[in-house]
Parts: sequence; structure tokens; C-alpha cells
Amino acid sequence: NCSTSTVRMVGSSNANLFASISAGICALWGPLHGGANEAVVLMLERILQEGGNVKKFVDMAKDKKSNFRLMGFGHPV
Repeated sequence: NCSTSTVRMVGSSNANLFASISAGICALWGPLHGGANEAVVLMLERILQEGGNVKKFVDMAKDKKSNFRLMGFGHPV
């Protein structure tokens, strides 16, 4: 995983613990790592706000004409 690898790589340069952890946190900034988790939370909040009908959202994801995606699949959350 990106953030773990980043912490280990920075730490292997003999950087101090704070610099290593900071680098790992910064790696979460991108949409393909930390941003993916945020997208899941936003999707779950939307489902809740629209009445909690999960089946509706699954059906939207299955609809080839819809660009809606169920977030969190294909990426460990």
C-alpha cells in the first residue's frame, strides 16, 4: 500500500520518525489512495440522505447508461 511503503522508504533514509510518518500521511492526499476512502464516505452519506435505499444505488451501478459507481470495490477500504 502506498502510504505504508512511503513511510518505510523515508524511514530507510534514516529520516526521523516524524518525517517518515508525515510522508505517509502526505501519500494519502491523492485520489487513488486516501481519496478512495473519502469517496466511499461521501457515497454512504448520499445513500443515507436519499433515504437509505441501497438497492436503488446498486441498480444505478448496474445500469450501463448510468455513470454512477459503487465506491470501495477494487480498492480495500
